[in-house]
Amino acid sequence: MEFRLGWLGRQWAVAIIYGIAYMLLRKAGFAHFVPASGLKLAVLLLMPRRYWPALLVSETLLLMFDLYDGIGAFGWAFYVASILPPIALLMMVVGLCQDRLPGLVFPDIHLGSVLVCIFGASVLLVADGLMVASLMPEAARLGRKPLTDLVSDYFLGTYSGMLAVVPLALAGAQQWHQHRSLRGVWRENQPLLQAALITLAAVGIEVLVLAGTDDAMLRFTGQAVLFVPTAYFAITWGWRGAAVIGAIASFGIVALMPAMFDIATLMTQTMMALFLTISTVLGMQTTRLKHALAAVDDQMDKARLEQHLAEMKLQRSSFELAYVSGELARAHRHLLIQLDHSPNRGEVDSYKRALTMTTSRLKELADALSPPMGASHPNALAEGPLAQVLESFGIDYQADVQGHWSRLPRNTLSLLYRLACEAASYLLKECPSDRIVLSTDTRTSDDGTLIHLRVSSEGAPVAPPSPDKVTKGLGTLGLGLSELRLRAQLFNGDVTVDGRAIQVTLRQELTVPRFG
Repeated sequence: MEFRLGWLGRQWAVAIIYGIAYMLLRKAGFAHFVPASGLKLAVLLLMPRRYWPALLVSETLLLMFDLYDGIGAFGWAFYVASILPPIALLMMVVGLCQDRLPGLVFPDIHLGSVLVCIFGASVLLVADGLMVASLMPEAARLGRKPLTDLVSDYFLGTYSGMLAVVPLALAGAQQWHQHRSLRGVWRENQPLLQAALITLAAVGIEVLVLAGTDDAMLRFTGQAVLFVPTAYFAITWGWRGAAVIGAIASFGIVALMPAMFDIATLMTQTMMALFLTISTVLGMQTTRLKHALAAVDDQMDKARLEQHLAEMKLQRSSFELAYVSGELARAHRHLLIQLDHSPNRGEVDSYKRALTMTTSRLKELADALSPPMGASHPNALAEGPLAQVLESFGIDYQADVQGHWSRLPRNTLSLLYRLACEAASYLLKECPSDRIVLSTDTRTSDDGTLIHLRVSSEGAPVAPPSPDKVTKGLGTLGLGLSELRLRAQLFNGDVTVDGRAIQVTLRQELTVPRFG
């Protein structure tokens, strides 16, 4: 039988779990580092508002019990002010920020808004702490710092505590929201979690080794070492990496402090707070950059797929034109058979000439769209319509095709054929000559295959052929250099002009998918 908690039971469960976590983190903190403040803010950002009353009651009861012994030493005014739960102030900050700032309602979280909320929450908690400290009787006799000195202590403690806890809690909650299982979270973040476990073990060993020494400089050196992995985690795994390593480094630095309230400790925590802020922002920007690059790659993949589909449509249109040409020729032959008995031989010859011209034109159109062996055929550059059209213009054409072309993807071969036709069309317009030379080369390395295609005009200058004949014969679109470069960039390539030659470079291994 399935057990379900009612409304009151869920409220009690939230209060108990929050109370246990709050007391554990409260014991682990001190004035310069208050991780309990990070717990409060993280819980408010992640938990629906219907559970906020349970959090308020839980914290109030815990403070009433924990500070009861201070009544005799500090009086009732101090006690009453101390037990007013700071989480009530954070509720106002979170409510205001969620209403005014985007990205503060889970799971739609924006780290920029989170950092603003952390800063505002820290300021309000500092004001609350100063108000409580002002009610302490004979503060100077008890060794309490002046209120002006407490401002930096309290702000640093709450701010660094929130930076150590809030991003980590948000990252963990987002991963759980996406996968709904520990196995899924582990599988998605295995490299990060493995690196975090190794770092945590290394930090634990460092703390155990240095815990017994009284050498303050040695401990400071140990603290400085903890700054090293923070940038690496932030750059490698974005803000999630910064959140994980920030929590590990913060607690490690606290564990290695030579003393709790000396100036060196304050400086160390100040640097850690600054470093965590920078790392979090760096991680956030790294994450955004990775998402932007992923979006660009996705758009490029779509563009390559559209190019491949367009090539397939061209080949289909070529097949259909060839089929129509055959059917038309068959119909004309049947008609000529019927006209063989006609006494008017001039009419028969006229039909023959019309048949020859029509079928020839249809063949030209079909070949321009896609060569008979296909634009993706390895021999298309040497034996396709490019050679035939240049020959019809009286232009000597030489093709030196080198490399393992049969191993290249079909859409790469089709792209190269189209680019070669466009390059030849460009040269016939800008610097026509009686000799066109095409050469290719492929170089294979550990990084993949680099493909070079060069089309050059190397003969004596001649009058440019008719642009209409070039376009129809080669099936080109008259693209300029900028459009040629854009088409080559679909496959991580480039197009350059070297005098009277056009050089095309493609990197097949990185971005060219294999279709068909």
